[in-house]
This record gives sequence, C-alpha cells and structure tokens, in this order.
Amino acid sequence: MPAADLHLDTIELDRTGRVLTARVVAPPLNFVTPVVVRDLDTLTATVDTDDTIGAVVLTGGLPGRFLTHADPAALGGMIDRPHPFVPARAAAPFLRAAAAALRVPGATDLVERHGGGLGAGLVWGHRWKRTTLRMNRSRVAYLAAINGPALGGGHEIALACDLRYAADTEHVRLGQIETLANLIPGGGATQRLTRLLGAAKAIEITLEGTPFTAREALRLGLIHRLLPAEDLLAETNATAARLAARNPIAIAELKRAVYFGSDKSLSRGLDAEQAGFISVGTTAAAARTTKAFFEDLDRLADTPFLADPQPWLDGTRVDQVSK
Repeated sequence: MPAADLHLDTIELDRTGRVLTARVVAPPLNFVTPVVVRDLDTLTATVDTDDTIGAVVLTGGLPGRFLTHADPAALGGMIDRPHPFVPARAAAPFLRAAAAALRVPGATDLVERHGGGLGAGLVWGHRWKRTTLRMNRSRVAYLAAINGPALGGGHEIALACDLRYAADTEHVRLGQIETLANLIPGGGATQRLTRLLGAAKAIEITLEGTPFTAREALRLGLIHRLLPAEDLLAETNATAARLAARNPIAIAELKRAVYFGSDKSLSRGLDAEQAGFISVGTTAAAARTTKAFFEDLDRLADTPFLADPQPWLDGTRVDQVSK
C-alpha cells in the first residue's frame, strides 16, 4: 500500500511529490500515546516499502502542539500500582527476552490486549525503539517541523528525526523533563543527546530537566533552523523536497555511518536506557510523583511542565527522595 493511502487513528497524511507530511492529531494535548507510537510504527514501516517517498515531515496537527510529552495516563498505568523494585541489571535481560518474544508474528497485539499494564508498557517501549531505529536506518529523510512543545518523549521522537526545524514562538519548548517526574528518559534521549551534544551537555540537560525555548535550543544545537511560525511548514517541506530528490542509497548509507558508527551500538544503548527507566519507574517515589502529576493535570487542564512548571523544577511539588 502507498504510504499516503494509510488510514491511521492519530496521524493525518498528505503527499506532495516525494514528500509525505504527517500531522499528529491526538487531542486534547497531543501527548505521545501508545496509539500514536503504534501509528508511527505502521507509518515508518510502510514508508520503507514505498519507493515513491523520499522524505517525511513530522509535525503537530493541533494548533500550537507538536508532541507535548509521553502520555501520562499510559505511564500511570505502568507505574501507579504496587510492585517490587526492579534493579536495572535485572530489567535488562528481561527486556531482551521480551523483545525476542514480541518479534513473533501477532505477539505484540496479544500482549497489548491481555498483558495488563506491564504488557502494554512492554509493547509501547518495543514499538518506540523499533520505530525510531527504523527512522535512523531508513533511506528516507525524516524532518521534524516543531510547532509546539516537544518535551520528554516528544523531544525524543524529534531527536530521532534527521533534521529539526522549530517555530520561533514562545509556546515552543524542548527538553527532557523526566527527572522532574522522578523518572529518567526511556525513549532514546540519553543515547541521542550524548551523540548529538556530548556527554557533558547531555547529563546537564537530563539532570536539570529544564525546558528550553526554541532560541535556546538553536544555540545548543538541538535544532537546525529557527523559522517564523507562518513559514515553518513551507520551509521544512522545501528542504524535504530537496532531500527527497537525492539518492536513497546514499541517504541510507550516510545515516548508517553517522548513527551506527560509534563503538557502542545505538540499539544496545537504548536497551540500557529502557532497563534504567523500568528500574526508576518501580520506585515508590515514582508512584507518588504520578499521583501528583495527575492532580496538577486535572487542576490546570494541561501538563504542569508547561502550565505551572516551577514547583517541579524546584523539586518541591512532591517528595522524590523518600523510599
């Protein structure tokens, strides 16, 4: 099936020449839900089989929203329940075994439906890793047109794109806010930020959890271009059209050399990150933080990392230290 003919629950598609524009529409706040990740998984897999597509532009389909951050309801379903603490060294082999099992045809749907919160979380993480690695290996260029907040998981999906352009507006915020919620990144930030900016800047960004404005992100090197909001999509599509006209084999080999040429493979690094995410997510403090987050979400009708971030930045909103 041509990629442009896909019917997805949370992504609207339109094609101009060899460029496919994908608008994520997940109201009300454009969180990265499991359904969004499933749709991205389907989209990227289909794009890889469609020789008529040379570039994909990913943007938000809601006004002023890119991909805000990972869906708190889905995270809450995995974290906000009694369970023993799981050390990262124990989570790592479990994740490897689960990934092998989920590669069996039909296994992801079965585990997602009948595996409870843990099963849904495993499938979510498996699809997330598979999707972003597929983007990095693809002969197709992926460009993010960031028209709103890209925090946490939303930022991680943007980081998986080859080029990132952002609107020069106050409502655009980028960064990794997981430590504010007593978690660590689980969708690739520890690996991709280190490769992009170096270990020193990556550890500062992930430890602090402070969102950046688009201008700050440009200075850091998190984005490639800063554009007037009214020009963002047109300019991103213009670049996409240029890249889509280039040799797809050259693009694939260039990406392979850049993304997978380091000593430690990106795939193994992502495994280590997900193991740490599970370990942190099984602490009692993570459950307390989830409860506080939902209280703020109900009160503010938006993510508190945008609507009232200071108590989270200060570490005063919830006790993240006590066991």
